[in-house]
Amino acid sequence: MKINFSVKKISFLFIAICSTTILFAQTIRTGNLTLPRKTDAAIKHYNSLQKIKSSPQKTGIYSDSNQFDLSRMSYRYFNNLKLRAVYIDVPLETFQIENFPANSSAQTKAEIDFLKNLADTGLNKEKVDESLSFAGVYYRNLAVPGDSDYVAMRKNLFHMGRQLGEWFAPDSLPQTANLLAKVWQDASYYIWALKFKYNRIRPYSLDASLKNITDPYFPAYPSGHSGNSYVAAYVYSELLPGYKNLFVQNAYDMAFSREILGVHFPSDSEAGRIFARQFVNLLLQNKQFAAELVKAKAEIKKVMKTKIIPADVLSKKSCAKPGAVCNPASCN
Repeated sequence: MKINFSVKKISFLFIAICSTTILFAQTIRTGNLTLPRKTDAAIKHYNSLQKIKSSPQKTGIYSDSNQFDLSRMSYRYFNNLKLRAVYIDVPLETFQIENFPANSSAQTKAEIDFLKNLADTGLNKEKVDESLSFAGVYYRNLAVPGDSDYVAMRKNLFHMGRQLGEWFAPDSLPQTANLLAKVWQDASYYIWALKFKYNRIRPYSLDASLKNITDPYFPAYPSGHSGNSYVAAYVYSELLPGYKNLFVQNAYDMAFSREILGVHFPSDSEAGRIFARQFVNLLLQNKQFAAELVKAKAEIKKVMKTKIIPADVLSKKSCAKPGAVCNPASCN
């Protein structure tokens, strides 16, 4: 009896493995990507700052009772919580985003010191002007054809790959534009829900001596510019994996621009990046998204056949981590 039971058990296990292998092969062939992508480690100042103690300190100079004053915020921002789900409809708790560092923590003090030093020594007019221009790169989810900002909104969807050339735009790639617009809508709901959940004060409101160049009227954590930019970068990395580092570098620059303007803690930017990776991993498990991703890939492949990628972009293809200097000789 024991021998027969073992044979049956082994046979069942063999069938299960074979079935799983066949299903996995079919999944890859149809573009239904189910394997999550690894979250890259934090880089540069994000890596060093996150190692500092983030828990409340009795001797901290900033009060933990300080939160963002929601009375300053326009009610229209709450409309983001009414956005209908397109691909992703999961509980907010699905996203494993840690609480932000306590106001009184050593980490928050270090982050504010970093922002102060950046404002005092690390900026020039060109960088500030660029950061101010990046502030206008967002997507209004309710934009429809005929709206005065519709063309600009659709163009913003391609900001993470703008260096690829004029062809990388909604007119040339309408299916890709539609895909990114729907992705942005889903991501926006969760980013805003997280902002209202944590209700983090802006750094310049916590420390009045910190210089801020703009004044966003909504909570800080996580950064929307960071989250949406990294979401777009990770989706475009699925469409054009050879240019992943270009897309991610652009997302990094967008996130950092908010620190340059003094409106975000570095930990806001990092939380946006971490959210984006988790969010896109969920997208890759969604059948509707996977099917539309395949169509967008085909569209891009067809259009690219007749286009020339700028030489300086080709020289940086698939090299250098974000925030690092690219050595063209090491690119592939």
